Amino acid sequence: MGERRLPFGPGKTSPRLIKDLLDYDPRKREHRGGKNLLADQAEKEIDDETTFVRRGENDCRHKLKKIPERSVHPQTNDVPPDASSTYVVSTFCDDCHFYFDLIVDYTGWKEGQTPCKLSDPKNPLHHFQLVETIYAKDQPSRLSKPRTKYNPIIEEHHFCCSQKNCPIHVQINISTPRLSINLLAPILDSHKVRERGLREIHHEPTRYEDLSPVTPFQALGFLRQYVSDAKAAQQGPTIPKRIAKRNKKFALSFGAECEDLFEYLEFTTIKEEPDVEGGEPNYFWQQPKITEETRPFFDDITTEISLQLLLRPLPEKAVSKTAFNFVPVPAERFIQIVLGYLDYPTRSRIINLDPDEPDHPHYISLGADRDFRDDYLIWAYDRQCACDPDNVPYYLDCLSSIANGRESSDLQTKVVMITSSGEYGLKAIHDAYRFFGLYPDTNEGDDHIIGVYKSRIESAPRQKEEARNSLLAIAKARDSEKIRAVANDRAMTLEEALEFFDAPANIDSDSLEAVAVSMSFDGDTSKVARALRVVANARADPILQRAAMNLETGNTGSTLDVGDAYKRLQIAVRHVPDETVLSYYTSLLQDAGQGSKDSYAEALRVIAIDRGSNFLLSKLDDPNAVVPSEPSTANQPVGLDNIGNTCYLNSLLQYYYTVKPVRNVVMDFQNHRMALNDEDIKKKRVGGRIVAKSEVIKAQKFVDELHRLFENLKTASTHSVKPTRELAELTIFSSAAEANFRRASISSPSGPPNLASILNSPVYGPQLPPPPIPPPPVPVEDDIEMIDHPVDKVIDDDSSETTLVDLPELLPSYEDSVSQAEPKSLRADKKNLEQVGLDEDAVMVDGDHAIGETTKFKPPPEKQPPLPPRNKAGLVIQTNDNKTSISDDELWKFGSQQDVTEVIGNVNFRLLCALKPTSIDEQSGEQMDIVRDTLYGANAVYLQKASTLEKKVEAWANLIVFPAPQGPRDIYEALDVVFDEQMVEIDNTTAAQHASISQLPPIIHIQIQRTAFDPVRQVASKNRNAVVFPETIYLDRYMDSSDPSSTLMRRRRETWKWKSQLRILEAREAALNTTIADVSVKDALIATKDYVSKLLEEEIDGVLVDAALSDSLDERTMEVSEELESIQTEISDLKKKLNEQFTDMREQEYKLQAVFIHRGEAGGGHYWVYIYDFDNDIWREYNDEYVTEVKDRRRIFEDLGTSSGTPYYLAYVRSADRNELVEAVCREVPESRNVEMVDVSGEEEQALIELDDEEGERHVEHVRPRPIRPKPVQGWQDTESLDANGRKW
Repeated sequence: MGERRLPFGPGKTSPRLIKDLLDYDPRKREHRGGKNLLADQAEKEIDDETTFVRRGENDCRHKLKKIPERSVHPQTNDVPPDASSTYVVSTFCDDCHFYFDLIVDYTGWKEGQTPCKLSDPKNPLHHFQLVETIYAKDQPSRLSKPRTKYNPIIEEHHFCCSQKNCPIHVQINISTPRLSINLLAPILDSHKVRERGLREIHHEPTRYEDLSPVTPFQALGFLRQYVSDAKAAQQGPTIPKRIAKRNKKFALSFGAECEDLFEYLEFTTIKEEPDVEGGEPNYFWQQPKITEETRPFFDDITTEISLQLLLRPLPEKAVSKTAFNFVPVPAERFIQIVLGYLDYPTRSRIINLDPDEPDHPHYISLGADRDFRDDYLIWAYDRQCACDPDNVPYYLDCLSSIANGRESSDLQTKVVMITSSGEYGLKAIHDAYRFFGLYPDTNEGDDHIIGVYKSRIESAPRQKEEARNSLLAIAKARDSEKIRAVANDRAMTLEEALEFFDAPANIDSDSLEAVAVSMSFDGDTSKVARALRVVANARADPILQRAAMNLETGNTGSTLDVGDAYKRLQIAVRHVPDETVLSYYTSLLQDAGQGSKDSYAEALRVIAIDRGSNFLLSKLDDPNAVVPSEPSTANQPVGLDNIGNTCYLNSLLQYYYTVKPVRNVVMDFQNHRMALNDEDIKKKRVGGRIVAKSEVIKAQKFVDELHRLFENLKTASTHSVKPTRELAELTIFSSAAEANFRRASISSPSGPPNLASILNSPVYGPQLPPPPIPPPPVPVEDDIEMIDHPVDKVIDDDSSETTLVDLPELLPSYEDSVSQAEPKSLRADKKNLEQVGLDEDAVMVDGDHAIGETTKFKPPPEKQPPLPPRNKAGLVIQTNDNKTSISDDELWKFGSQQDVTEVIGNVNFRLLCALKPTSIDEQSGEQMDIVRDTLYGANAVYLQKASTLEKKVEAWANLIVFPAPQGPRDIYEALDVVFDEQMVEIDNTTAAQHASISQLPPIIHIQIQRTAFDPVRQVASKNRNAVVFPETIYLDRYMDSSDPSSTLMRRRRETWKWKSQLRILEAREAALNTTIADVSVKDALIATKDYVSKLLEEEIDGVLVDAALSDSLDERTMEVSEELESIQTEISDLKKKLNEQFTDMREQEYKLQAVFIHRGEAGGGHYWVYIYDFDNDIWREYNDEYVTEVKDRRRIFEDLGTSSGTPYYLAYVRSADRNELVEAVCREVPESRNVEMVDVSGEEEQALIELDDEEGERHVEHVRPRPIRPKPVQGWQDTESLDANGRKW
């Protein structure tokens, strides 16, 4: 007889299986990340602080009732099963109305097998292991029976007994209710039923004389009768009945509103022509034709209607004179019979009689029940350890915890016997690691742990016994004979190891290695390796370390997995450059013991071989080796060297190089350069203000430097180029920032404000980009940047600033969501507001005056969390020294801390200042040019007042969006915050405000604002919640429409209405799910009802309880459940409508071109950029000097908000024009020169041997033949004839 193959992993006893079934609510599985109490392994509770909630507040604790018509099973436990036995217990829950079918199959019984039974002390209960779980949604083809309307199965679970000689197989099928609340809603709502009846009576008062509206109880009774009549017609010669739609009873109870319900129940409409000409036809409902296949479905329909009847309140039942009797039979006893544990022996003393209190996680982990006797618990522990040996330490903790909680001598004796045999609990193992300052999941090797142990006993001899016991626990957990030998004092000393090899103390490493290899052929290889490792450690000899490792592994290669190698070097992201891998390795070597160094070296070698990296292999053998870089090619972009916290600058410059209009202007700058004559300078306007000549000169210097960098990016033959420091300074610094810094540093005892000083910690790289915050006014000097407030601007605290009101969460203001193209002061001075009467037909733009002097429109104030203090002149930090000058290095440190948004704004401003205009805006006088036409858009902001509509048009360089406070948010949801209607308060009145895009730029930039600042705690934070962005977006929904009644505006208004409804529904849902007592309203009602029921049963003297109170609580519980289900349905429907509202609007299509990434905290971190190559369908990562192809795009689109970095800036390009707008690769690498190769060995070799003048000794500097190197080509302009290393030929 072939043995049955059992699954691997923990199991659960029969009582535990059924308890888990009763606790498992399939409706909530997807909301809990797919967690399934019935099928998944129990969570581990390692200590008292680790707790897990198995059931949610609104989960159904199933009360299973049997369906007799579909159940086949013995009535008592006196009938043993045989090889032909198949039992079925078909049940339903009278609370959630889900169906649970338990099928127990013995037909696989083979000769020699015996089922588990209570009379068998070795196997008193079944111990089930999960064989397979099938979800209909994921694997419909694997279901035992297809999912249909008549078989709405959603889950199928298969279990077998872990006792290999037990033939039982258990299948549990879970199905949804046949009748949804939506279908029954028209007859469950008493208000709707009454209104329907009154409407019919009012329509035909004579016909319904002396009749009144029916109740839901009566309507449900009629429906139950209709279905029962249809079932009776199928069984006998009864003629199928018809129901006239004009029947008084039917019309009052159902009417046209219930047609969906009757059609679902397969009633069909029949039309009967009138008997007289000109008369009205009659319509009837024909009963469904019920077959043997569909009969169970209609039986379930009858059951569910009966359950609804039971839940109706007593007043409704009293009105009806119809007799109703429905008493479902509890199913738990029959489940216990077929699973063989009816009346199994339990503890004689029960501590807690509350069946709804969950079992302790340790019982659950053992697959046991809290009512188990001690001997049953011991049996359950043994079975679990046999099935899941990997988790034996944790199961020992569970048993020990239960033994102490029960104060059971039998269980405590069992625990002592286990531990005395050398077993350790998981907590003891964790404590052992912590004793040595190690994490339990450490990747450190045995040698490192042994080294830590020896250091501990040397420094604290009194702790030797405790250290030894801890080491033994670790040895057991790791199954390490080496550690166990050290713990048992069987490890060799250096003298013992040398004596083992019969070698002197001064034996060289090569000879000792040869002796060890020879001894390994004839002796104990592990002992030879251990002895060799002792000598290697004592000498810190890497040669002997490697030899010992080879002997231990039995080969000359490494068995280390490449993934484990990265973990050993603490590298979380595999795609980092070779230099980064080397830096991790080098840092770990510092202060590391020799054994750890070898471990790190092994990991580095595995990574180097996996990468095929000559660089890493060369550095591993010789850390000082000079490894020449590979030349770059014409189809591969080159990187930019980091010259000091400039990773964000490199990302920005790489991106701008791929934007063709910007690159072409820079490369052909001489034809676009702004003339410096006084007349042109006087006319020049950038950002709404006059630009000084000195600013234009500095901007043109910036573009000249950028031109040189772009030339290098185009023609360099190396894999990277270095930006000049001058370019970096001109890019990072605005003139005003530099002036303010120098003034603050020289003229006062205050240092420049920065995030490092505020956080009292170093900052590496810039802070994350905050939204624009206006700095204090700065004096106008010869080189002035854009300012946020004019000098004469006075802000009154009592001014009528607009404020967001009546929103469930604080939203950012519109102006916080766009990066403005011009200073706020100049925009305010323009007064670009125009009023339009509601009865007028046109919207005027850029008018000269606002309505009234006191109703000047102002944007809503910022509503996002406050941001970190910025580097601005108004903030100072006191120091104790006065400076009379400021060094360039200090200025550079300050500049490298500027945030990315400031740098981007400064680059745009420099470009606009340097270029001559292509045209001038007639209204504002603003310069128009190629860069502005490419990168700048404009929004129209509408403010609806009592009788006027104000419109304001503003340009922007990028849109600012915010991650959600909790959970993910897609890009459309984030943009909606910018453009959706918001209610604002102005002049003590509430007005509606919304924005639209009046001008879309060819390239649109979206900044994801992630930084917030707590002004009380003085702590900056970073919001890592994901903003999900697709490769293609459509911006039609945000476009401006001059017609308020257009299709677009109608749809936008619909979405605003739906979102308002959604907020109300979600608030109501949250209110029903949470109370002051931290339980849901439904559970609170159930607990109250149970308490009232107990009071009624006990009949306490002096305590009077209304008998109807229990039914009233049941009624209210049902109402709350129905309301919650209705709310969830409405929320789902609203979200679906919101997702589908604009799917057909796809004219404004934009493709993702660049994604800027930040990894780190709010105070700083590392930046890089992903840029898409449309021509070759490739994403590349530009990470300082390294440009690599992204093989797995999930790094860009799925690793959002993880340790791999968070996206903070996106660039989308108009799809129709992408070939003219972007180009990822623009390279023209010149061909290399042909050079004559000469041999420099021979005489030159002799020249390398020199005499020491003082000692007269000969020092050999180079003993191997020199390599062949190129001879200079005649005509090179190199008078000194230096080679590539700067040495003379």
